[in-house]
Amino acid sequence: MIDIQGLLREVSPEAPCGEDLEYDPAYGALERATEGKPEQQFGDTIIPAEEPEWSEVERQALELLVRTKDLRVATHLTRALIRTKGWPGFRDGLGLIQGLIERYWEPVHPRLDPDDDNDPTLRINTLLTLADAEATLEALRDAPLVSARGIGSFSLRDLQIAHRELPPPKDDKGDAPEPQLIDAAFQEVDLDQLQATMDAIDGSLELARTIETQLTEAVGIDASPDLSPLADMIELARKAVATPLQARGGAAPSAGETDGEILDDVPAAAPTGKPVASSGLDAINNRADVVRALDLLIDYYRRQEPSSPIPLLLSRAKRLVSKDFLEILEDLAPDGLSQAQVIRGPESEN
Repeated sequence: MIDIQGLLREVSPEAPCGEDLEYDPAYGALERATEGKPEQQFGDTIIPAEEPEWSEVERQALELLVRTKDLRVATHLTRALIRTKGWPGFRDGLGLIQGLIERYWEPVHPRLDPDDDNDPTLRINTLLTLADAEATLEALRDAPLVSARGIGSFSLRDLQIAHRELPPPKDDKGDAPEPQLIDAAFQEVDLDQLQATMDAIDGSLELARTIETQLTEAVGIDASPDLSPLADMIELARKAVATPLQARGGAAPSAGETDGEILDDVPAAAPTGKPVASSGLDAINNRADVVRALDLLIDYYRRQEPSSPIPLLLSRAKRLVSKDFLEILEDLAPDGLSQAQVIRGPESEN
């Protein structure tokens, strides 16, 4: 996987995000690399379009991010990582984007427009690529969810075609995957590998929601991008993996997070005799339970009342769960922190 912390390291103390390389030849080469080759026609001969060389896009983006901290480059890298490293790569790409927003919102490229009241449109349009069907979502649909030796590799698209939620591609001359074959793959794949896929999907969903919350706090709810199509796609993948994982005794998702059409048809793997983790939340006994409860509330409002601002407040509360009193005070009322420290007095050196 990529070195997220290394990529987040400032370029220099004087210019933490480096220069804007939009007009640098290397940036132009990256932009061209992400476009692939369009379909061409010479007389009666049609040359099909070619996908970008995503490994090359990944390489070029990683090189550029050493010289500049740029959301455009990070987004190109994230799209490439879906194709080269699947769900774990996508999670890492989102982690990089989230880190850039959190650590460098003011100086990160593309810069806010100082001549237009720090207009964030360039940044917002860049990040909207993450919720674009052609640029990102269809690649996630094609990312492998399970790969078993001797059986095959299957994606969310394969599952949806097998269960007739999607039609086969028009140019697909092969047979649609059988549900029983996909079921067999979920049974045969190493449980640790299946759990790792689930963890990557979970991480991707959490990061997508965090990014959306960060942007709403930075630019306001009216200017913030709608990343719900991205979250919806991740949820579909999550639900598709959850059922066979639970049936094999893997870590289960929280209650209320396994609803959805895809799970009505996805075949469950055969039980192994291991107890299935309960997804209920009957009582709150620790901070982890608090976070789970907040996640359930956030999920409810996102599904049932998408226009409500309450998820933003709940997400902020969730970030405060692990903090101590002074850290919470600094987050909620920075001006009151110094007064609280005076009242508390100096900390003991012993």
